[in-house]
Amino acid sequence: MTIRSAALAGVFLAAASTAAAAPPPWLEVKSAHLTVVTDAGEKSGRRTAWQFEQIRAALLKIWPWAKIDTGRPFVVVAARDETTLKTFGPQYWVGKQFRPVGFSASGRDKHFIAIRTDVQEPDEVGQNPYQSAYWSYVSSVFTHSFPRRLPEWYARGVAEVMSNTIVRDKELHIGRPLPQNLRLAREHLVPLAELLSADRSSHWLTQEIDISIFDANAWALVHYLLFGEERAFATKTDRFNQLLLAGTDPRVAMEEAFGDMKLYYDGMRRYVERSLFTYVRALVTLDTRPEVYAVRPLSPAEAAVVRGEMLVATDRPVEARAAAAEAAKSDPASPGPSEIEAELLDRENRRAEAKAAYAKAAETGSKRAHVYYRLAQLEWLPQADQAANERQAATLEKARALDPGSADTLSFLADVRVNLGQGEEALALAKKAVEIEPGEAYHRLTLARALWHLRRPDEAVQAAQSALQAADNESERKQAQEFLDFAARARSAPTPPPAGHASSETS
Repeated sequence: MTIRSAALAGVFLAAASTAAAAPPPWLEVKSAHLTVVTDAGEKSGRRTAWQFEQIRAALLKIWPWAKIDTGRPFVVVAARDETTLKTFGPQYWVGKQFRPVGFSASGRDKHFIAIRTDVQEPDEVGQNPYQSAYWSYVSSVFTHSFPRRLPEWYARGVAEVMSNTIVRDKELHIGRPLPQNLRLAREHLVPLAELLSADRSSHWLTQEIDISIFDANAWALVHYLLFGEERAFATKTDRFNQLLLAGTDPRVAMEEAFGDMKLYYDGMRRYVERSLFTYVRALVTLDTRPEVYAVRPLSPAEAAVVRGEMLVATDRPVEARAAAAEAAKSDPASPGPSEIEAELLDRENRRAEAKAAYAKAAETGSKRAHVYYRLAQLEWLPQADQAANERQAATLEKARALDPGSADTLSFLADVRVNLGQGEEALALAKKAVEIEPGEAYHRLTLARALWHLRRPDEAVQAAQSALQAADNESERKQAQEFLDFAARARSAPTPPPAGHASSETS
C-alpha cells in the first residue's frame, strides 16, 4: 500500500455549520471515469467530480499515449469538513504540526483520495490545496503507462509538477511553481548522481525529511526540462518518453534523449533562483458536464462500508472493523462487512479465516471483483485436478465479469486456462493483461507460459526476457530467470515439457 499525505499551508478554511443536529446524508456521484462519495451535498459532489475529470482531460491532452483509464479505479471521498475527513484517516492527526486537507491511499482493488470541500484558495497563492491528494492520481496514470519502472526522479518529479494543476471555472493552470519545493531545492541540493540513481531503498525515499528534499529536487529538474529556457527542452523530454514507452532501459533512454545530464542539472540550479516561472494555461474541456453525472443517495450501511474500505487501505484495522460493525448493524444482508473483514484477515496472514470471509462475501452477493479474484487465489492447490481448475476458472470468470479491465484477474485466469489445456484462450487473456499493465513482470511471464504451452518457444523466451527487464523486485527477477533457465534446458530436450502451473501468489 502506498500512502501520500501532506499538510498544506496558506489556505483559508471555510467555517463549518454546526446548526444541524443530524449528519447530512452521503451521496454517490458518478462521472464518466470516477466515483465521488460525499456528505457535502450534491453540488459539491458534482463539482469535485468535474474537477477530476478536467485533470484527466488535461493529462490526456498532454500525454495522448497515457493509459488514463487502466489499473485500479479511483474513489474520491469529498468530506464536508475536517471532522468528517478525520474519520477516514485518523492517523494523520496524531502528533502532526499541520493538519491535512487531503490524503490518499491505495487498496488492493481501488485507489482512494480523501479531500475537504470546505477549503478556499486565493488566486494569488497559485497552489492547489489538494496537491498532495492529486499526486497519487497523476502518479498512477503516468507510471502505469510505461512497460518498465521509471527512474524515481522522473516519476516523482512529473507527479510533483502535474499535481499542482489548478482548475478554474474556465481554465486550468498546469505547472505553477510550488513554493515549498522552490525553498527546499534552493536550500538542499541533492547531488546529481544520487538524484538520478535513487531507488525505493535509498535513504532519499525512506526517510520523511529526505523524501521532501528529493521530491523538491525532482520537481525542479522536471519543471526545468518541461518549462525552462522558454521550453527549449520539451522536444528532448518527449523523446525521452517515447524511448521509455518503447521499453528502452531508462539509463540508455536518458543518454540518448538528453546526453550529459550535468548540463540540465547546472541549469536547474540557476533556474530555481528565479522569481518568475513559466506554466501552461489551458481552457477547460466542454466534453464533461457536471449536471449529467449520475447521483444517488447511499444507505448508512453503504457509507460505512466506503469508510471501512478506506480505513483498510490506510491500515487502520480497529476503525475499519468498527465501520464494518456499523454497516452490519444497519444492513445485516450487506456483503460489505464480510469484504472488509476478509481483507483485514488477509493482511494479518490468517489465510483460512480470510478464505472463509471472502466466501461469505461471495455468497451474500458481493459486487467487488477482488473478492472472487482473491478467493480463487486462496483456493489454489499446487497439483490441482481438472475439476479444481474448472472451479477456479469459474470463480475468476465472476471476477472478470465484474471488472473486465483487471489485469491481475486476466493474468491469473490465463494461467488457469493453460492448466486446463486451453492455450488460445490463455494467450488472448495474457496479451490483454500485458496491454493493460505493461510494466508488470507477472503478466509478461504469464504470456511466456501461454506461448510455451502453444509450442512457440522463441516468442515465449522473448516474453520472459521482457518480464526480467520489467521485474521490480528479487522475487520477480528470480521467477523470470527460472523460466529462462527452464526454457534453455527444455529446448535442448527431445520433447519440451510444460511450463508449469499457475501460482496462488499471482499478484
